[in-house]
Amino acid sequence: MSETRNAIKEDAATQGEYVDLLGEQYYCIRHYDRMPPFFMSIISSADHWLFISSTGGLTAGRINAESALFPYYTDDKVAENYVNTGPVACLFVQRGDTTTRWEPFARHLPDDPAIERNLYKNVAGDKLIFEEINHTLGLRYRYAWRTSDRFGLVRTVWLENRGDEACHVRLLDGVRNVLPYGATTALQTTMSNLLNAYKRNELDPATGLGIFALSATLTDRAEPSESLKASVVWQVGLENVKHLLSTQQLEAFRRGEAVTEETDVKGQRGAYLICADLMLAPGTAQQWSLVADVNQDHSQVGTLLRILRADDQKIADLVEADI
Repeated sequence: MSETRNAIKEDAATQGEYVDLLGEQYYCIRHYDRMPPFFMSIISSADHWLFISSTGGLTAGRINAESALFPYYTDDKVAENYVNTGPVACLFVQRGDTTTRWEPFARHLPDDPAIERNLYKNVAGDKLIFEEINHTLGLRYRYAWRTSDRFGLVRTVWLENRGDEACHVRLLDGVRNVLPYGATTALQTTMSNLLNAYKRNELDPATGLGIFALSATLTDRAEPSESLKASVVWQVGLENVKHLLSTQQLEAFRRGEAVTEETDVKGQRGAYLICADLMLAPGTAQQWSLVADVNQDHSQVGTLLRILRADDQKIADLVEADI
């Protein structure tokens, strides 16, 4: 990725400028975390909607609020709930004999000289990139939100080694509080605990497809009440990945403990977290994408499973072409 930028001083104030990035022109706000939280939207040529806070918290889906991938909240709740909803990352970085834990976009002091955060939005308004540079570790972590009419919402991550020596990274990355089909705004606000009890998160181990559905629709009538659609999340770009479908093992990972792949989780908020080990040579970057969609029926899930059985490069090319 190429960009034109001015050198950053450790004591630089928040500033804005146009830069060239990923073949497009973006407006960049450097040190955006020194500003009060602000609200943004990402537009789409299809039926996606995505509202996001500069804290990283977001709400998103298709068509309307009743087809949400993340809970449909107001601006203040979206900004505050970034610790529970949306992206999360935890990295154990080993250089030589030293291992350091790094959690991009976690709480920190805005004037910490080791951490630099920048925000980029393209001129068209349909792509948004968050960037954190850890100058002590010599790593840059970027993630972008983009949309694909065919595949849904796409979160693409780039992890770049800016240091002079190779490093090993033990990585956890993903999204939290993924909603199943049928989680209406009324259920989210008035029966959230009961809604959680009905959630079922399943994994197809062969493809890594996460399927988030309700075991049944919520009703107090003595009648069949099947829930026949689901939200789906999958990843492309990383190999030998472990998948977690909830945040139950997140704290264990943060403590440096081993985690076990989850294939069927009931009664818990949905999450799609991937765990992998990476070796980054100096000046190189690793890229991967998480792709999510809502309102998927059996036929659509079956079609997606067939697509995901292809090789990673072909799948990645399909996603990029549709974006």
